[in-house]
Amino acid sequence: MFEFRIVPKIIFGPGSIDKTAEELRALGGNRILIVTDKGLIKTDLVKKLVESLKGLDLAVFDGVEPNPKDKDVENGLRILKEKNCDLVVGIGGGSPMDVAKIISAMATNPGNLWEYRGIDKFKFPSLPLLLIPTTAGTGSEVSRAAMITASAEKKKTLFLSWHLTARTAILDPELTLKLPPSITIWSGMDALSHAIESYISKMANPLTDIYAEKAIELIVNNIETAVKNGNEIETRSNMLLGSLLAGIATANARLGNVHGLAHAIGGKYDLPHGLLCGVLLPVVMYHNLKFCVEKLRKIAAILGEDVSHLPSEKGAKRAVELIKELGKKLGLPEKLEDIGVKNEDIAELVEKTDIIPSNPRPTSKEDLFDLYRMAITGSF
Repeated sequence: MFEFRIVPKIIFGPGSIDKTAEELRALGGNRILIVTDKGLIKTDLVKKLVESLKGLDLAVFDGVEPNPKDKDVENGLRILKEKNCDLVVGIGGGSPMDVAKIISAMATNPGNLWEYRGIDKFKFPSLPLLLIPTTAGTGSEVSRAAMITASAEKKKTLFLSWHLTARTAILDPELTLKLPPSITIWSGMDALSHAIESYISKMANPLTDIYAEKAIELIVNNIETAVKNGNEIETRSNMLLGSLLAGIATANARLGNVHGLAHAIGGKYDLPHGLLCGVLLPVVMYHNLKFCVEKLRKIAAILGEDVSHLPSEKGAKRAVELIKELGKKLGLPEKLEDIGVKNEDIAELVEKTDIIPSNPRPTSKEDLFDLYRMAITGSF
């Protein structure tokens, strides 16, 4: 027995951003809060979007930072209340979309933000929410999760609830055409980690497997081209579709230790989430190997490797090797110490790392110490 949900209405394809005004009117809001960041607000993209919404009552909050913090939510919520907004639009990467989700939920759920950390704590539906991703990575536009950093603790905190889902998601690959190579790599590896972690998750089911398998294929077959030539709309469409499918899979099957570790490291060091996922993915796959041999062997086959002649465990190891080789081709660091993560911080990081029950290998604190040692030194 399993459950499976796809909550938002999904509009996908080049030029679909032009349907934003129509969709907002269908959602019935009168005063709209746009949540984005200071980099995007200066671009022609947001200017064009705002221009297309003429006639609608708009307020803009552009204060979202990478690895968004509690103050970002508080500042955006204050503007929402001051302007009496009744509909929220999040546009950007995962950070603006996550903040938009929490703002829309906090607008209808009383009390302090931290009362709602964890799983299924929001009691009331959020304000109508429309999300527009500008990177092919987080899948936040179709997920029920948001990550917010507690400033005082320097710890990323998970909020997970179906009340955090958007009513409508608009995915226009044209919005990703000008992404720099670094963002393309980091967001792509985030999406790939979503696809693989949901595929090997304890909560995976036949439907999430279908979405995850196609996501792995699309991302791996297109990411190198997207990095080398980011202006090919077909490649960008495939990357965005892969991210979307991975997001749907994770919304239902959840994630694993790649994200548990990445969130702890990101909270302490304020490093890009997708970069961390890319470095951690082969380490965690290797650590999980004996608990998901057949799934990893299938991943190797999806990546084009003939593993039919190999014993199951060797076929699974090829999947780990292929993901590690992909990281090298993309120029990712091979170990966390190359980006400043220190051995002496392992104990603190372990304390800040959430044990994720959907990870295929049951994880103890000692396992976390081992994972951090392997990831920092690159020895596994």
